[in-house]
Formats: sequence, structure tokens, C-alpha cells
Amino acid sequence: MAEGKAKIGNLRPAVFASLAVCVALAACSSTSDSTMTVFAAPGKYQYHNCDQLAVAMKAATARQKDLKGLMDKAERGAAGAFVSTIAYKTDYLAATEDIQLLEAATREKNCLTSETWRSNTIIR
Repeated sequence: MAEGKAKIGNLRPAVFASLAVCVALAACSSTSDSTMTVFAAPGKYQYHNCDQLAVAMKAATARQKDLKGLMDKAERGAAGAFVSTIAYKTDYLAATEDIQLLEAATREKNCLTSETWRSNTIIR
């Protein structure tokens, strides 16, 4: 019995070291520039021009808003959180990831958006 405990005690430093290496590698691999997606294809909008990106952004934003409304409505009913999660959550996450991809593509192509557009009425 004492031999079994000794073997387990000898494994603890090895387990701790391997866990520390995994955490360090995970921390090194994450960057703020990369957008991790589960439901959206990363290169989905790379060949779109600025006008196409604007149309797709408008549609994705409307879809996200509709899904959020449906989720809020479902949560008011009995077992609403469960129904909301089962019925709408994955679609909502997919729409959110689509918007993130569209924003990244818009930034890469230096397209004018409502945030980057500057009015010239003050100059006059």
C-alpha cells in the first residue's frame, strides 16, 4: 500500500509540469488579432468588396437583433431559458461570429463604416 502512494506522489510533479507547459503554450498562442470562430468560416468574406460587406453587415446585424428578440421572448415563458438556448442560442452565436468576421474584413479593406466616416459639414 505504501508503494502505491509513493508512485502517485512521484507523479504529481510530472503532472504539474505538463499542466504548466500546456497553460504556457495556450497563453502564447492566443492573440488579440485572431478571431476564433466555431460557426463561421474564417475566409467567408475575403473576396467581398466594401459594398457587399456593408449589405452583409446590415443583414447579419438584423438577424442578430431578431434572434435576440426571440431569445428574450422565449425566456419570459415557462422553461424559457432552456427553450431559448436550444432553439436560438447557436444561431445567435453564428450571427455574432459573422458580424465579427465582417468587421475584421471591413477593417482589412479600409472600408468606410459609420464609425470611420467623417462628415465634412463642419469644414464649410
